[in-house]
Amino acid sequence: MTIKPLSLKKLKTIPLANRKVDSDNKDFGAPYQAGSGFDNFLCSLPNLGCAGDLFRLRDAIVTAHRHKQKVIIACGGHVLDSGLGPLICRLIEQKIISGIALTGAALEQDVEIAIAGNTTSRNHALADGRSCFTDESGTLINDAITFGARENWGIGQSVGKRLLDSELEHLDHSIVATACRYGIPVTVHPAMGADEFCIHPASHGESLGAASMRDFRLLAGMMAASSHGVIINIASSVIMPRVLLQAVDAARNIGKTIEALTTAVIDPAASTTAVSNVMHRLTLPDGHGFYLSGPDEILLPLLFASVLETLGDDIG
Repeated sequence: MTIKPLSLKKLKTIPLANRKVDSDNKDFGAPYQAGSGFDNFLCSLPNLGCAGDLFRLRDAIVTAHRHKQKVIIACGGHVLDSGLGPLICRLIEQKIISGIALTGAALEQDVEIAIAGNTTSRNHALADGRSCFTDESGTLINDAITFGARENWGIGQSVGKRLLDSELEHLDHSIVATACRYGIPVTVHPAMGADEFCIHPASHGESLGAASMRDFRLLAGMMAASSHGVIINIASSVIMPRVLLQAVDAARNIGKTIEALTTAVIDPAASTTAVSNVMHRLTLPDGHGFYLSGPDEILLPLLFASVLETLGDDIG
């Protein structure tokens, strides 16, 4: 059988004026002029794609801040490994961030920074049993949790108070210590058997469970008060998206109204489930979500630098 090439002479074409506009020249980028300042750098970016979403997320954060609504960030461990702890600490001090939720891995690395000024590698070979079980950080976290559980404190408050009572050299770079110092709620959501401090020799299961439950309840309370606010999930594809959903569901289940949330995922490799949970499910019924697909060590500083630039003297 012989196939003849199809003639295209009778194809029907469409005038440009009849086609839907995809990108307009008013949104195009422009060359940055050296020395013209950060504000002009922002103006040089196109108002399209990831950059356009960053601007819209910036505007939502600025609006939330000006109207004293919540800006809550949920962080995985990569946020600390990327060196973003000091940035988040300064945002807490400037009252831009009003709530923090951390994975267990993020807590472990935050405490390592407070103790040693650095995070440590988890790439040891499993053959010698040295892949985890860091001494100092695991001991501090678990001793704090065991004491705090008797006081009905969550993990975040327990570890934060213990850090503030210490004389560690690098406390100004600790998110947990800074949040505790400024009275910002900070919750921790560990995965039993996955996070190092949960299986450390100093771990006390009953205290860990009680403190974890306290933190989940606190997060649900934070979410119950977050209408018209902003929720940003950074570099956590599994734990935090699900915990945020469960916290919102629990709050609504007991009659709390949560509406008009702006949410965002900042992650270079977020799972489709994480994007769906945070961008779409968390924003129902009337919110809006963004996915900034790129390195958090670039996007987060750029986002909040643009927020601070816009707020100017309105900071604090």
